[in-house]
Amino acid sequence: MKNTKYVSEAMTFINGLLNKPGNHEQQMKLRSTWWDTKFRDQEEMKRDAESEVKHDAYVYFTYNQNK
Repeated sequence: MKNTKYVSEAMTFINGLLNKPGNHEQQMKLRSTWWDTKFRDQEEMKRDAESEVKHDAYVYFTYNQNK
């Protein structure tokens, strides 16, 4: 038989955090900052990829130039 009355400390903390006034509005605002981006068409993505500057790989040593 499952004990449905038990609530862990973590769940109590999360429920308290989610039920604070104004929290939902702030959560949606911050979500839109990171996840809700504008649609980019294929031409724009292609132009961005073509204009990207190619960098050399990081060199950990120098090649012997005297050979």
